[in-house]
Amino acid sequence: MDTIFTVAVVFMCGLLPGLAVQISYNIINSLIWFAKTGSFDIFMMLYTICGIVIVFSTWLIARQKNEFKISLSVTLLYLILIALVSSFCSVFSGGIIDYFHIKYKNIPDMMNPIKSFTESFVHQHFSLLASCILAQIPISFADRLIATFSGYGVYRIVEHAANVIKQKQSNRSE
Repeated sequence: MDTIFTVAVVFMCGLLPGLAVQISYNIINSLIWFAKTGSFDIFMMLYTICGIVIVFSTWLIARQKNEFKISLSVTLLYLILIALVSSFCSVFSGGIIDYFHIKYKNIPDMMNPIKSFTESFVHQHFSLLASCILAQIPISFADRLIATFSGYGVYRIVEHAANVIKQKQSNRSE
């Protein structure tokens, strides 16, 4: 859910602003975590990598914005494609980060759903790395679907509002 507005910014402004929003979010999130707990967790900053691959994979597809306007079904297919590609990227990057996070430091309670899934796979005799990657799948896929569709929705709302404002300004100048 932390990437809805990042996805919207990628659609509105492109790759670099999307990266700036995502990286800024992770820095601010880490500072808030530090303020709440009094401890700094370097692994929380590493999740910036997930955000970066999500932004990049979203941008690769979203930069073809004109094709989104062909039809509703084409738009839906593109959004599903973005969700699948960005989910695939975040599953692997997040799983690898979780692997090192679990191996070298306990994962905070805020990561509990993924931690519970990971422990379930470990109890089924999967390796820790495989467990960390597999545990990411249900959370990441659901998150990417919601964030991609919501981010696109925010983008469309802002785009519509901008067009209404331009139309009003155009009417005033005539």
